[in-house]
Amino acid sequence: MHGMNTSLLTQIQLPGTARRWIGLAAILGAVFAMAELPLYFVVPACDAAACGVETGSPMPDWLILTRSLCNFLALTLFLVSMTGVRYLIARADARYEWFGAVAGTAGVAWAIIDMVAKGLEGGSAIKATEEIDPTRTVPTYLLYGSISHLMLVVFGLAFGYAVLRTRALPRWVGWSSFGIAALHLAAVPSMFFGFNSSEFYASNGWGAVAMFNGYAAIWLATVGVATLTKKDFASVDTRLTATA
Repeated sequence: MHGMNTSLLTQIQLPGTARRWIGLAAILGAVFAMAELPLYFVVPACDAAACGVETGSPMPDWLILTRSLCNFLALTLFLVSMTGVRYLIARADARYEWFGAVAGTAGVAWAIIDMVAKGLEGGSAIKATEEIDPTRTVPTYLLYGSISHLMLVVFGLAFGYAVLRTRALPRWVGWSSFGIAALHLAAVPSMFFGFNSSEFYASNGWGAVAMFNGYAAIWLATVGVATLTKKDFASVDTRLTATA
């Protein structure tokens, strides 16, 4: 009997540990994401002859690779956090587990797609014999642009609905998740507006990509905080086990 109770208690306590990792990964991911964003605006000055829509502003490899590394770390942490979405929802109410699975899958897909896009940019900088601006010369705009936006739309809608129905997290998380989905849905058509990254709404524009993704990263950090501070759903089960 003692062995059975110990086993059950371990099984109940482990999700609490997982929940803390889910929240912490989201917060740390946002830290690296916000560290990356300013590096897109630290562009060396160049004259009109050297800069243009096709070439952008050539920059040193160390700058490109540094922001790529920040991106890899951020997205790896977000991926870890996204894998826990299904668990958070199912733990609150198993009837909505499918919505948690959809949200988590879309979130993981977003992280991988964006990482691939930034990996191609970094690889191009390593290979190039001269300085380049990978936001212009490497055509990965749709990967980190419209495709990534669509993944975040699916994530936001599924996660928001699941949170509101299950109360897995505070209600403001669910409603704000719909806001994040709407923001990224508005950015999907940017694919029709060229590739001049100095324009707000281009396919690789500073607004449609950098700013919108920045909002998403900050929001994910707040969700991480909410996840860390949410009481464990296992509290009732723990009492029942202790009684047994």
